[in-house]
Parts: sequence; C-alpha cells; structure tokens
Amino acid sequence: GATSDPTPFLEQALDLIVDVTGARQALIELRGEDEEVAAPAWWMARGCSSEDVEAIRAVISRGIIAEAHATGKTVFTPSALLDPRFRDRGSVRLHHVEAVLCAPIGSAPSLGVVYLQGDSERFDDEDRDLAELFARHLAPLVDRLLVRRQVREREDPTRPLRRQLRIDDVV
Repeated sequence: GATSDPTPFLEQALDLIVDVTGARQALIELRGEDEEVAAPAWWMARGCSSEDVEAIRAVISRGIIAEAHATGKTVFTPSALLDPRFRDRGSVRLHHVEAVLCAPIGSAPSLGVVYLQGDSERFDDEDRDLAELFARHLAPLVDRLLVRRQVREREDPTRPLRRQLRIDDVV
C-alpha cells in the first residue's frame, strides 16, 4: 500500500492469492465507479497466455466477471461448463472453463474483481472464504490507487482531447 504504481502491488497481491488457493489461472481487474465493464483501469494476470487474458477479459467478463462486478457477490462454481448460469456461453465452452471463483473488490458496483480459475472442482468453501477475505482487504488499497488515478486525470489538461480523439497511447 506504500506505492502509487499499481503494477508491483498487483503482482504481489496476485502471487499471494494464487499461492493460497492453488489457482491455475488468475486475474485481478480494477476499475473506477464510472468506468465501463469492458475498460478496466488496471489488470494483472497469472498462468494465462495473452489469448487467455483476452478471453477472460473480453468474453468471459460479460458473464462471470460482470455478474460479480454488478452484484457485489462472489461467483463460485465447481464447473462453469455445468453451471446453468454460464454453460450456454460460447466462451465457457470454447475455453473449457471449469472451477471459477470470482470475488468482487469492494461493494456493488465493485472496484474490480479477483478472478480465479482452476481444474474441475478445484475450489472449495475455504478457497471462497479466502478469496472474499483477500478482496475485502484489497478494497481500501484499490480505492486509494483509483482515487490517485482520478486526481492525476483531473489535473491533465490534455485528457479530454485524448479521450475524444482516442489517442491515450500518444505521449
């Protein structure tokens, strides 16, 4: 919590939750209250190829991550392939999504999510409790990082123009 750069913070946090739960793939996404679900402020992944990250963020996020983000409740399923909420989603079938734990960071709408994926029936109630505890402890630190980001953006006189012209990557 002593850094303004979220990258090392997210790396350490993600390593911790992966070690504790034994997740095969993991993703932390952070977003401000006014941001669209498709555009996280920051994210970090473990055990995922770039294609996996895109699948999780772009496709699966419309179901599993979006539900956790919108409801403020943890999505916990031993197999997304068998879960009636998600089994009909093409992305779940295409990527053979099995055990999923997706805990919101903060209250609804959340500041982001901790998304954990494992092999069939990998997670249990203890893992869910750990993911929820992890997300609760992460929330105040995430809130601080997001507030700092908003302050920086308000102080940036070029921000409205870059947003209008969609040139955020141009220095």
